[in-house]
Order: sequence, then C-alpha cells, then structure tokens
Amino acid sequence: MTQDDLLQFINQVVEEGWTELNLSEQNLSELPPEIGKLIQLEVLILGYGDDYFSASGNRIKKLPLEIVHLIHLKELCFIGNQLSVVPPEIIQLTQLQQLDLSANQISVLPPEIGQLVQLKKLK
Repeated sequence: MTQDDLLQFINQVVEEGWTELNLSEQNLSELPPEIGKLIQLEVLILGYGDDYFSASGNRIKKLPLEIVHLIHLKELCFIGNQLSVVPPEIIQLTQLQQLDLSANQISVLPPEIGQLVQLKKLK
C-alpha cells in the first residue's frame, strides 16, 4: 500500500466510522500523522500472529505521536514490525487494554506503560 493509498483509506475509514482496522501485511514502513484522525477506532492491528508464529507485520519503526488522538483505542497490535522505542505519550491512551509488541526490536519500555496496560507478550 502506498502512502497515498493509505491516506485515502484513512479518510474512508473516518467517513464510514469504522471501529476496527487491520493494516497487517500492507508493506508499510511508516504511519502518517493522519492516523490521528481515526479517533473512533477501538482496535488497530498493524501486525498479527498466534501462539505458533508472529509475522504478518509491516516495517514500521516508530509510532507517530498523533496516535495519542485515538482516545477510544482498546487494543493495539503491533506484532512483527521494527519498532525499537515506544513513546511514553502512549500513556494518554487511557482506554487501552491490550498492547501486543511481539517480534519487534524493543529493549526497554517506558515505566508508565506497565502501569497503563496489560502486556500480552514482549520479545
């Protein structure tokens, strides 16, 4: 998916009021700041896996700060990307119940994150 395609898709998701969005396997290397428009989302999947393997991600290296605008987000699945840092601002997602960061390159989480969410996996 090209950035232009993604921007058009984000606008469509906003207009149609989606509450769940799966962007796995889209070969994304970054998320645009416009992701912050998706304030109605409750579930955002940017990579997924199961108990046997974790794949199907993208190549996203960082989360844009605009992700904190997703105030209704309950689940953020970021499996199989290239994330190395989790911004501490993610604590602003007070509805977040599940954060899955498996199969990324994270070595340290901000301490605020452990207080905010129940981590499913961290490898």
